[in-house]
Amino acid sequence: MVAARGPVGQAHEVPERCSALQDEVLAVLASMEGLAYLGEPVSQLIHALEAGAALRTTGADDELVLAGVLHDVGRTLAARRPGQPHEVAGARWCAERFGERVAYLVGAHVAAKRVLVATDPGYSALLSPTSVATLEAQGGPADQDEVAAFSTGRWPDDALALRRADEAAKDPDGRRLSLAEVVELVERVAGAGTPR
Repeated sequence: MVAARGPVGQAHEVPERCSALQDEVLAVLASMEGLAYLGEPVSQLIHALEAGAALRTTGADDELVLAGVLHDVGRTLAARRPGQPHEVAGARWCAERFGERVAYLVGAHVAAKRVLVATDPGYSALLSPTSVATLEAQGGPADQDEVAAFSTGRWPDDALALRRADEAAKDPDGRRLSLAEVVELVERVAGAGTPR
Protein backbone atom coordinates (compact mmCIF):
# COMPACT_ATOMS: atom_id res chain seq x y z
CA MET A 1 0.00 0.00 0.00
CA VAL A 2 1.14 3.49 -0.77
CA ALA A 3 -0.28 6.87 0.07
CA ALA A 4 -1.47 8.80 -2.96
CA ARG A 5 -3.00 12.22 -3.26
CA GLY A 6 -6.65 11.86 -4.04
CA PRO A 7 -8.51 14.06 -6.47
CA VAL A 8 -10.11 15.98 -3.65
CA GLY A 9 -6.82 16.65 -1.89
CA GLN A 10 -7.13 13.84 0.63
CA ALA A 11 -4.58 11.09 1.09
CA HIS A 12 -5.79 7.63 0.13
CA GLU A 13 -4.19 4.26 0.74
CA VAL A 14 -4.05 2.49 -2.61
CA PRO A 15 -2.30 -0.68 -3.73
CA GLU A 16 0.94 0.29 -5.46
CA ARG A 17 0.08 -1.70 -8.59
CA CYS A 18 -3.18 0.22 -9.05
CA SER A 19 -1.92 3.75 -8.47
CA ALA A 20 -0.78 4.30 -12.07
CA LEU A 21 -4.17 3.15 -13.35
CA GLN A 22 -5.99 5.36 -10.89
CA ASP A 23 -3.85 8.31 -11.98
CA GLU A 24 -4.60 7.55 -15.62
CA VAL A 25 -8.36 7.44 -15.02
CA LEU A 26 -8.20 10.68 -13.04
CA ALA A 27 -6.25 12.34 -15.86
CA VAL A 28 -8.83 11.27 -18.43
CA LEU A 29 -11.65 12.50 -16.21
CA ALA A 30 -9.82 15.78 -15.64
CA SER A 31 -9.65 16.22 -19.40
CA MET A 32 -13.46 16.02 -19.44
CA GLU A 33 -13.91 18.75 -16.86
CA GLY A 34 -14.06 21.72 -19.19
CA LEU A 35 -15.63 19.94 -22.15
CA ALA A 36 -19.14 20.97 -23.02
CA TYR A 37 -21.53 18.05 -23.34
CA LEU A 38 -22.98 18.63 -26.80
CA GLY A 39 -25.33 21.40 -25.70
CA GLU A 40 -26.43 19.76 -22.44
CA PRO A 41 -26.39 21.90 -19.26
CA VAL A 42 -23.50 19.92 -17.72
CA SER A 43 -19.86 19.28 -18.59
CA GLN A 44 -18.65 15.89 -19.75
CA LEU A 45 -17.15 15.32 -16.29
CA ILE A 46 -20.34 16.14 -14.39
CA HIS A 47 -22.28 13.92 -16.80
CA ALA A 48 -19.88 11.03 -16.16
CA LEU A 49 -20.03 11.39 -12.37
CA GLU A 50 -23.83 11.70 -12.41
CA ALA A 51 -24.18 8.58 -14.56
CA GLY A 52 -22.10 6.63 -12.05
CA ALA A 53 -24.15 7.97 -9.14
CA ALA A 54 -27.43 7.10 -10.87
CA LEU A 55 -26.25 3.52 -11.31
CA ARG A 56 -24.95 3.32 -7.73
CA THR A 57 -28.41 4.32 -6.42
CA THR A 58 -29.95 1.34 -8.26
CA GLY A 59 -27.62 -1.06 -6.45
CA ALA A 60 -25.45 -1.68 -9.51
CA ASP A 61 -22.18 -3.53 -8.99
CA ASP A 62 -18.79 -1.82 -9.24
CA GLU A 63 -18.10 -2.77 -12.87
CA LEU A 64 -21.43 -1.33 -14.03
CA VAL A 65 -20.94 1.85 -11.99
CA LEU A 66 -17.42 2.27 -13.38
CA ALA A 67 -18.72 1.72 -16.91
CA GLY A 68 -21.27 4.45 -16.21
CA VAL A 69 -18.51 6.84 -15.22
CA LEU A 70 -16.39 5.92 -18.25
CA HIS A 71 -19.10 5.49 -20.91
CA ASP A 72 -18.19 8.70 -22.78
CA VAL A 73 -14.42 8.56 -22.20
CA GLY A 74 -14.02 7.94 -25.93
CA ARG A 75 -14.98 11.54 -26.60
CA THR A 76 -11.70 12.66 -25.03
CA LEU A 77 -9.69 10.02 -26.86
CA ALA A 78 -10.66 11.25 -30.33
CA ALA A 79 -7.22 12.69 -31.02
CA ARG A 80 -5.59 9.33 -30.25
CA ARG A 81 -8.22 7.26 -32.06
CA PRO A 82 -9.37 9.36 -35.04
CA GLY A 83 -12.34 8.19 -37.03
CA GLN A 84 -13.73 5.90 -34.33
CA PRO A 85 -17.15 6.48 -32.81
CA HIS A 86 -16.75 7.49 -29.18
CA GLU A 87 -18.31 4.27 -27.91
CA VAL A 88 -15.77 2.18 -29.87
CA ALA A 89 -12.79 4.28 -28.75
CA GLY A 90 -14.01 4.15 -25.16
CA ALA A 91 -14.62 0.41 -25.23
CA ARG A 92 -11.12 -0.27 -26.55
CA TRP A 93 -9.57 1.96 -23.92
CA CYS A 94 -11.58 0.27 -21.16
CA ALA A 95 -10.82 -3.25 -22.44
CA GLU A 96 -7.11 -2.62 -22.03
CA ARG A 97 -7.62 -1.52 -18.44
CA PHE A 98 -10.75 -3.12 -16.99
CA GLY A 99 -11.61 -6.15 -19.06
CA GLU A 100 -14.45 -7.43 -21.16
CA ARG A 101 -17.55 -6.45 -19.20
CA VAL A 102 -16.69 -2.80 -18.60
CA ALA A 103 -15.60 -2.52 -22.24
CA TYR A 104 -18.80 -4.15 -23.50
CA LEU A 105 -20.99 -1.82 -21.44
CA VAL A 106 -19.13 1.28 -22.61
CA GLY A 107 -19.29 0.08 -26.20
CA ALA A 108 -22.98 -0.85 -26.02
CA HIS A 109 -24.42 2.36 -24.61
CA VAL A 110 -25.25 3.85 -28.03
CA ALA A 111 -26.85 0.61 -29.24
CA ALA A 112 -28.81 0.48 -25.98
CA LYS A 113 -30.23 3.94 -26.70
CA ARG A 114 -31.32 2.81 -30.16
CA VAL A 115 -32.88 -0.36 -28.69
CA LEU A 116 -34.74 1.53 -25.97
CA VAL A 117 -36.18 3.99 -28.49
CA ALA A 118 -37.34 1.04 -30.61
CA THR A 119 -38.80 -1.06 -27.79
CA ASP A 120 -39.93 1.26 -24.97
CA PRO A 121 -42.69 3.63 -26.08
CA GLY A 122 -42.06 6.03 -23.19
CA TYR A 123 -38.30 6.25 -23.59
CA SER A 124 -38.29 8.64 -26.55
CA ALA A 125 -40.14 11.22 -24.46
CA LEU A 126 -37.26 11.17 -21.95
CA LEU A 127 -34.61 12.08 -24.53
CA SER A 128 -33.13 15.54 -24.36
CA PRO A 129 -33.06 17.55 -27.60
CA THR A 130 -29.36 16.72 -27.93
CA SER A 131 -30.09 13.00 -27.53
CA VAL A 132 -32.77 13.21 -30.20
CA ALA A 133 -30.31 14.86 -32.59
CA THR A 134 -27.53 12.38 -31.90
CA LEU A 135 -29.94 9.45 -32.23
CA GLU A 136 -30.38 10.22 -35.90
CA ALA A 137 -26.61 10.45 -36.41
CA GLN A 138 -26.27 7.10 -34.60
CA GLY A 139 -28.66 5.31 -36.97
CA GLY A 140 -32.07 6.06 -35.48
CA PRO A 141 -34.18 3.47 -33.67
CA ALA A 142 -32.85 -0.08 -33.87
CA ASP A 143 -34.59 -2.41 -36.31
CA GLN A 144 -35.88 -5.85 -35.30
CA ASP A 145 -32.67 -7.61 -36.27
CA GLU A 146 -30.58 -5.12 -34.28
CA VAL A 147 -32.86 -5.52 -31.26
CA ALA A 148 -32.54 -9.31 -31.49
CA ALA A 149 -28.75 -9.15 -31.80
CA PHE A 150 -28.50 -6.74 -28.87
CA SER A 151 -30.72 -8.96 -26.73
CA THR A 152 -28.41 -11.94 -27.20
CA GLY A 153 -25.35 -10.02 -25.98
CA ARG A 154 -23.68 -10.97 -22.71
CA TRP A 155 -25.01 -8.11 -20.59
CA PRO A 156 -27.96 -6.47 -22.38
CA ASP A 157 -29.87 -5.59 -19.20
CA ASP A 158 -26.82 -3.87 -17.75
CA ALA A 159 -26.28 -1.95 -21.00
CA LEU A 160 -29.90 -0.76 -20.87
CA ALA A 161 -29.47 0.30 -17.23
CA LEU A 162 -26.32 2.23 -18.15
CA ARG A 163 -28.16 3.96 -21.00
CA ARG A 164 -31.03 5.00 -18.72
CA ALA A 165 -28.49 6.44 -16.29
CA ASP A 166 -26.76 8.17 -19.20
CA GLU A 167 -29.96 9.96 -20.20
CA ALA A 168 -30.74 10.95 -16.60
CA ALA A 169 -27.24 12.35 -15.96
CA LYS A 170 -27.77 15.85 -17.29
CA ASP A 171 -28.78 17.82 -14.21
CA PRO A 172 -26.44 20.63 -13.10
CA ASP A 173 -27.58 19.99 -9.52
CA GLY A 174 -27.78 16.20 -9.73
CA ARG A 175 -26.17 13.69 -7.39
CA ARG A 176 -22.69 12.70 -8.53
CA LEU A 177 -19.95 10.42 -7.41
CA SER A 178 -16.93 12.14 -5.98
CA LEU A 179 -13.58 11.64 -7.64
CA ALA A 180 -12.50 9.88 -4.44
CA GLU A 181 -15.31 7.35 -4.99
CA VAL A 182 -14.09 6.84 -8.56
CA VAL A 183 -10.55 6.16 -7.28
CA GLU A 184 -11.99 3.51 -4.96
CA LEU A 185 -14.03 1.98 -7.82
CA VAL A 186 -10.94 1.72 -9.99
CA GLU A 187 -9.07 0.03 -7.15
CA ARG A 188 -11.86 -2.49 -6.53
CA VAL A 189 -12.50 -3.32 -10.19
CA ALA A 190 -8.78 -3.56 -11.05
CA GLY A 191 -8.09 -5.44 -7.82
CA ALA A 192 -10.74 -8.03 -8.70
CA GLY A 193 -8.35 -9.49 -11.24
CA THR A 194 -9.63 -7.73 -14.30
CA PRO A 195 -6.88 -7.37 -16.93
CA ARG A 196 -5.22 -3.96 -17.11
